[in-house]
Amino acid sequence: MANDTHKVVIGKRQILRELKNGNIAEIHIAADAEIGYITEMIEAAKEHGVSYRIGSAMHEISARYGIEVPSGAVGVLKA
Repeated sequence: MANDTHKVVIGKRQILRELKNGNIAEIHIAADAEIGYITEMIEAAKEHGVSYRIGSAMHEISARYGIEVPSGAVGVLKA
């Protein structure tokens, strides 16, 4: 798992845009996000050959990456 110092993009729209641009290394998906959201993120990751992890709760992901609102996913940018 990427550490807290990696740059990330937040939310579906930004993650999908950066996936298309080839800039995402990994997607971290909150286990408590809506199932449709989780499924969409997994499918997008697979389509672009990017690894993903499902785990922490939305508030834990937000706290880990310094996000002020709960987030269903973050995309870790390539270094």
